[in-house]
Amino acid sequence: MALALMLLSMTANPASSAINPVRAKTLEGWRVLAPLPDKVGYAGMFAGVIAGRLVAGGGSQFPDRPLWLNGQKTYSDRVFVLTGLDGEWSEAPVKLPRPMAHFAVATAPEAIYIAGGCDERGSLREVYAIKATPAAGLGIHRLPDLPEPIVYAAAAVVNGRLYVAGGQTVLGARLASAAVLSLDLTELDNGWKREPDLPGGGTFIGTMAAHDKELFFIGGVGFDETGKSVQSPGLWQLDSRTQSWVPLPEMPEPRVGAVAPCPVLEGGRIFVIGGYAAAFPGERREHPGFSRQTFVYHIAQKSWAAGPKLPHLPPTDRDATGDAGPAPMVAAPSAVWNGHVVVVGGEVRASVRTPAVIAWPLAQSVAP
Repeated sequence: MALALMLLSMTANPASSAINPVRAKTLEGWRVLAPLPDKVGYAGMFAGVIAGRLVAGGGSQFPDRPLWLNGQKTYSDRVFVLTGLDGEWSEAPVKLPRPMAHFAVATAPEAIYIAGGCDERGSLREVYAIKATPAAGLGIHRLPDLPEPIVYAAAAVVNGRLYVAGGQTVLGARLASAAVLSLDLTELDNGWKREPDLPGGGTFIGTMAAHDKELFFIGGVGFDETGKSVQSPGLWQLDSRTQSWVPLPEMPEPRVGAVAPCPVLEGGRIFVIGGYAAAFPGERREHPGFSRQTFVYHIAQKSWAAGPKLPHLPPTDRDATGDAGPAPMVAAPSAVWNGHVVVVGGEVRASVRTPAVIAWPLAQSVAP
């Protein structure tokens, strides 16, 4: 069923990098890696590890002007590769099948999976697996389409199944989906299966985590009966025995747009990075940025603790569409790679992206 669209080498020449004034330093315990080779940066990318290399791609940006100056969002099909913590990003010759962003992202040892998302025309149904090729390149394989378009959903791989949860079927509508779907990655011809819905009236821009054959859904935002947005501090686990979502202790405060997929560290600790707790009510230009505080959930102890704070360099130009950062982010992907939790790009203020890439060393504690 899988169709390899491209089989090309990942050894493209390094592209020129954006200038980052804090390159090769650490900030509040976070290591600052080479920035993405784009002066603006992207939100809604994918990231994961393929053949020992960090791979990231897709995403959206406002290349010329921010929203408050009538800027227009564009989408990317570019794919970038980083071979080492001290290295520079290279742009791979392989590209996504179309410029796209804000897909559900899940990772497994053999692949990075992206499902749904959006492009300039609206939300998408397409699903792809990004894998290594025998020639040490990248192959992008088409999987069965989702039953309906979905954007801003979350995903994870558990027990050989790809799960996609929440999101929006119509981009920009004040309506969130509670649907959960799964695909058996060993029997693709069986297609997508409807799983128990998420609790409540629907959630999007949440994140998911997988640990020891268990599936978790974290945070997000939905709408009440009046159409008002409601940010969620919730943590839910899909009980495989009862086939129902079980509530677990809530986060200390809501998180919308935390990194996805949500990393799980040794000892069964879910590491929630980025996102925001409440929508900023002021003018977009004056947006203060997103939440610096991270949270750590200990699965066995069923308890939350405060994690390390994200670094925050203040903006130098409030009318720029890109911020060199680092700064707290939403809509960024993460990956556990080379002994670090790595976070790639993201949105750092309303419509403002960053090319900054930061990494938390796993040798350091993430919680007291």
